[in-house]
This record gives sequence, structure tokens and C-alpha cells, in this order.
Amino acid sequence: MIIFDCDGVLVDTERLSNRILAEQITRAGHPMTTEESIRRYKGGRIRTLPPLIEAEFNLKLPDDWLDQFFARQFAALEAETQAIPGVSDVVDQLIAKGTGFCVASQASVAKMRITLGRSGLWDRVEGRIFSADMVERPKPFPDLFLHAADTMGWPARQVTVIEDSTTGVRAAVAAGMRVIGFCRDTNPDELRAAGASDLAQDMAGVSVLLGLL
Repeated sequence: MIIFDCDGVLVDTERLSNRILAEQITRAGHPMTTEESIRRYKGGRIRTLPPLIEAEFNLKLPDDWLDQFFARQFAALEAETQAIPGVSDVVDQLIAKGTGFCVASQASVAKMRITLGRSGLWDRVEGRIFSADMVERPKPFPDLFLHAADTMGWPARQVTVIEDSTTGVRAAVAAGMRVIGFCRDTNPDELRAAGASDLAQDMAGVSVLLGLL
């Protein structure tokens, strides 16, 4: 079985979301670029960030800071989300071969409904969606991947995870799963160091590693 991360693997949203996050932190009083936000927070959970941001930058965030962020993020996602080039072909190949697959993301189902819907992928993955909201501990703990595999009826040793963040790679390794590090926008050395056994620069490379071509 194949488990896809969502942001940065299925949909090209990492830069978009981190742009909004950097703007929100800058508005709160600490100047931050999109690149710094990606470096610091890629693969994490937004809901866990406010106390970390306050402590690290000596800020007091407004009580509605998260609400402001999600409102701006969802509006941007509705307008700008695009699928990662070639990912529709990979998913269609899996469907044609009868290969089991699902999506397991730190994101909420509501967010994935927007991003996967906007990118034209929702109909292909509906009913195969797993969010960190469904488990006690998010990535880098293995809970989400283990929950997804168990629900889909597959043992961890027969699962391959496609991840673009070191947080996600560590979670998959902890779950005892094979990991393909998707390094389109991530340093491949960092993914390898986190435990990825293989690397792919694009979806054509993913297809080769999955034996679809």
C-alpha cells in the first residue's frame, strides 16, 4: 500500500501556507520571510505553533491569531492551490493496477477538502483521507501512519510512504514503513538523514520507485 502526504506531495501548497504564516508572524511583531517559515515549520502542525512562536520571539499573539491565520490561509488555498505536476497520473496508475493507497496528513480534513478539491484530486482520494486530528499524537510520532495502515487493512511492513518533510519521514520510519523522500522542494540530504530509503525529485521518479513504469 502507498500512503501519500498531502501538502508538498499531492498539492503545491507548502510555500503558499508558509507565506501566510510568515506574514502573520511579521504582523505580530517579528519580521519573517517565507523561506524562514518553510525552514522552521515545514511538516509541523499550525495549531501547536502559537506558544512556540510566543516563547521563541517574545511575542504576545492575539487571542484570535489562529482564526486569522486559518481564514487567510483557506482563502488563499481556495484561490491558488494546484496539484503537484504528474501526481494525477501516479494516482490513476495506482487505481488502474488496483494498488491500495491513501492520504495521511497533518492537515485537517476541512483543509484537505479545499486543497484536493481545488486541484482536482478529491474524487480520486475521497474515503482514503486520514488527518492528524484523528490520532492522539501527530507526526513525527508514528500514530497517524499506523492508524491509516490499520484502517486500510495493511501491515506496516507492506506500506510505502511518500513524504516531503523530515517530520513526516521520521514518523514513517518510526512506524516501520519504507519511505520515499519527495525532494522537489526539500533538501534531499535532510530527507535521507531523517531516514528516507529512496529519493524522488518529481512524480516520474516516484512512479519508477513504485514500479508503475
